Amino acid sequence: MTGDIQSPRQHSSDESDPPNDTTLLTDERRNPNQVLTDILARLAHLDLHGEVAKIGTHGKSGGSYSDIFQGRLISNGKLVAIRELRAHIFPEAELKKSIALELRIWSDLDHPNILPLLGFSREFGPHPAFVTEWMSNGTVLEYVKTNPEASILQLSMGIAAGLRYLHKREIVHADVKSSNVLVSPTGVPLLIDFGLSRLLVISQVIMSTREAGGTFRWMAYELCGGIPPEHWRDSMRTVATKETDVWAYGMTVLELLAKTYPYSHLKTDFQVFSAIGKGSLPRKPSNLKSTEERALWQDICNPCWSRTASRRPTMSEVLEDLHDIEHSRLIKDCPNSGHK
Repeated sequence: MTGDIQSPRQHSSDESDPPNDTTLLTDERRNPNQVLTDILARLAHLDLHGEVAKIGTHGKSGGSYSDIFQGRLISNGKLVAIRELRAHIFPEAELKKSIALELRIWSDLDHPNILPLLGFSREFGPHPAFVTEWMSNGTVLEYVKTNPEASILQLSMGIAAGLRYLHKREIVHADVKSSNVLVSPTGVPLLIDFGLSRLLVISQVIMSTREAGGTFRWMAYELCGGIPPEHWRDSMRTVATKETDVWAYGMTVLELLAKTYPYSHLKTDFQVFSAIGKGSLPRKPSNLKSTEERALWQDICNPCWSRTASRRPTMSEVLEDLHDIEHSRLIKDCPNSGHK
């Protein structure tokens, strides 16, 4: 699937080298104010001061950590989304470094399945807000609910391609779920929300209870206290990894198949956390209506949920399996293939 949104950057390749300018963010001794100031100066070409007007004063939830407001570009009236982090849930120093890191990561990404960052604005509050094109189709789960003809396979392939791109650049998303995937006007899934993402060349993010808020249903076995016996000695620090992204990807595909969030029969985060830590996997959806959907459940979701992280497929392998499912469907649908 290809995107229809133009990014201000010109390069695009899954094989791009990881960003190497990490000095600003790796030095824990640096003042957070100076870290953010330096990043904003380096990204001055993305400063949309005086170019964005907010529409209304009521935003909608943009996940666990932000609110989304609608706005327009003053130059052409184009609708945009203004994403403001909820300052009250972050310590001030952490907030500034988080904004700096997200700007650092997001501004360098260029892929058809990553929502481009148009820029930032400091006109809507004490901290920079992120500005992107407005996606009227909403999240990918909202999209499949309102568009029953949408191909879950194609959407799953697009999400997988975006994640593979991040992983090849040594970036862990750390918050993969349907609410962090928007859909473009042409039906292309676009990954968003890099607030928890980390460059692996900088550090690994330890999943605290606050960071995991609202995300338990997508958290991997090892992040919920479940550690295979053979890895007990290596389990002192539970961190978000490429493998935990793969687990969450499987949960996201499940959302599209079941049309609801994982473990929907469990009502509290504690129940979900406990169930995952004990090795309980989601129930098979009762509404799978095609060979393709059953293959997504069996051949994509289930391998992503191996208790042993090293046994989970990589996102490159997931994409290969998705292409195999697509190929099988094309052979079946071709009247001259000889298959019945």
